[in-house]
Amino acid sequence: MKLVLINPRNKVSLYGDYRWEPLSLGYVAAATPPGWEIELIDEQCEEPLDYHQVHADLVGITAFTTQAPRAYRIASEFRARGIPVVLGGIHASLVPDEAARFADAIVMGECEAVWPDALADFAAGTLRPRYVGGTRSAIACQPDRRLFEKYQYDYASAQTARGCPMDCSFCSVTAFNGRVFRMRE
Repeated sequence: MKLVLINPRNKVSLYGDYRWEPLSLGYVAAATPPGWEIELIDEQCEEPLDYHQVHADLVGITAFTTQAPRAYRIASEFRARGIPVVLGGIHASLVPDEAARFADAIVMGECEAVWPDALADFAAGTLRPRYVGGTRSAIACQPDRRLFEKYQYDYASAQTARGCPMDCSFCSVTAFNGRVFRMRE
């Protein structure tokens, strides 16, 4: 089966015109069981995608809030073609009822613990509307960086910890990754 992971264009980027690896999709790829062909489409690195050139059994889309309108348009196009869509990332996690209107399923929180279940359910024809990943005590896996070989990025990124005890009003880290500071294993 073929899984297409999409990082929608983000016109409001903290990084300017620099292209960064969409690390969250590297974690999705790492949590994907063997037997799946995985393709990345990163709209930060190429022209907007041509939906009719994309062949997939399942589409997974991540989105920050600034990417949500584009993510919803992409999801709607694939769903109109009969291709199921899973939305995840910070935006879907923080406003799941809104995101659910544009997807067959959403993943809330960290994906590593629930993504294999979502794919097994999809293969069995029993994809549930919501999967709640929660947080683990530590970051147990490494992102699958083979996913990024298709593009030339200006910067790679690394995640050494998740969570933050500060709970600042302007920041989504605590809501998404919890209040406990967790290191990589």
